[in-house]
Amino acid sequence: MSEVTATILGAIIGALIGGVFALAGVWAGYYFSKRASEGDRHAELQYTIYQKVESLKNLLTAFQKDMITREEIHEKSARASEEILVALIRSGLSKGEKKKVLHAINGKWENPESTKKLQQLADDLLKKLDPEFADAAGELLNELGVKPEDIDPVVLVSKSTMK
Repeated sequence: MSEVTATILGAIIGALIGGVFALAGVWAGYYFSKRASEGDRHAELQYTIYQKVESLKNLLTAFQKDMITREEIHEKSARASEEILVALIRSGLSKGEKKKVLHAINGKWENPESTKKLQQLADDLLKKLDPEFADAAGELLNELGVKPEDIDPVVLVSKSTMK
């Protein structure tokens, strides 16, 4: 084989090997980027679930303390429950965690245990999302000597329902 042919063959083989490594690098970058964005999406959906569970718990507490009417809780809890269900589908939570969410959001309005289940679920979700913040919030409540159930909920009403 001539020297020119060997050089061309070496260049072709080098280009092929370089192309394979470049392709592998692109694939690895895509894979890890996809996993990271999927994790971010799951965290965002889990935060939405946490936020709506807190909202539902506040509605339930307000209803049990006669701060809102049955019609108000029905409308607002139905909307919050729908938003929880939509987020729950692609949230990345395990089957057991999803079942716990479903069980908690289907509690009876008049039952005080329903509020406790929602509070426990919210606490668990927050601990999963941001353990340091959950611990700091718990420590602050302890320092202040306040229990979560002692805090009256803030419920926003539209102008049409205000009297």
